[in-house]
Amino acid sequence: MTGKVCILILNWNNWQDTVECLESVYQNSYPDYQVVVADNASADGSIDKIIEWAEGRLRTSGTIVPYISGNKPIPYNIYDREAAERGEGKNGERYPDAAFPLSIIHTGANLGYAGGNNVGLRFALKRCDFSYVWILNNDTVIQKDALQKLMVCLEHEDNIGAAGSKLLYHHQPDTLHMAGGCRIIPWMGNASMIGEGTKDDGRWDAPLEPDYISGASLLVKNKVLENVGFMDERYFMYWEDADWGERMRRSGCRLIYCPASRVWHKEGASAGRLSSSADYYWVRNGLYFMKKFYPALLPLMPFSYFFKYTLLRFVKGQPLHFSSFLAGLRDFLKGKTGPISESE
Repeated sequence: MTGKVCILILNWNNWQDTVECLESVYQNSYPDYQVVVADNASADGSIDKIIEWAEGRLRTSGTIVPYISGNKPIPYNIYDREAAERGEGKNGERYPDAAFPLSIIHTGANLGYAGGNNVGLRFALKRCDFSYVWILNNDTVIQKDALQKLMVCLEHEDNIGAAGSKLLYHHQPDTLHMAGGCRIIPWMGNASMIGEGTKDDGRWDAPLEPDYISGASLLVKNKVLENVGFMDERYFMYWEDADWGERMRRSGCRLIYCPASRVWHKEGASAGRLSSSADYYWVRNGLYFMKKFYPALLPLMPFSYFFKYTLLRFVKGQPLHFSSFLAGLRDFLKGKTGPISESE
């Protein structure tokens, strides 16, 4: 179990969670890693706050992982997108940040989840000295041995291409958000989070193979990246991890859930749960995913989504956002991908 890991964290207007995540990451027990934070043009001073934390001038107040001062200051280097994607420093030198445990990348715009992470993935591959990339949501906190346990699972067999953690709710640390990832339900055009809402009482302590691994904690081999490629940026947000997992499986990779790797997730911190924008992207991108991978079932999807986003929401007393359902359907039919425009 050897090899250098790039720990990739995407931030957008959420420095408070990001520094708490970083605090836990720099207390992890796996020795051979460097951290890359890709910032999607945050407007809340995120990069300045992350630098303050790295320099030891800003303390976190996490309840799961306490702040320590002994590992700070943490040396860092800063890139713009162009330099990062070339894997070069200001003067074109290779491996310019080898002495810097933390690299911060200005992506230059809100590129969405897929686009922002792809900048970091290109950086990792160009660097050439990383063997693995661990994509970690910024609204997570990791157990000290989470990465070490993932590495054991990932290297258990050669045909395993990616591994995911046991994700627990940050506000309910003994309750599962999901066991590694999701099952795709093609006839519904939906995905079901494995183990969602169940107690962490031993039921989910055996490895299993999800249809895709949640992007909240996803460790992938570099050779898989080289073979399968990056995330599809047309999604902007939601369904890109499902797309990536589908492509990995169809390329012959196995995906594995590692129950010994524990990560706590503040689910929905960046986008907001059951928001109108989340519903828009879920509908539009779900239709796009189905067209791409299960085209024969696509005619069923408008009826399935209508039921989910209107009647089922009404029964549960949840926000309906019917206009978001219609907008997602309309833009899919128009072939619109990427971010929704500000005027919509």
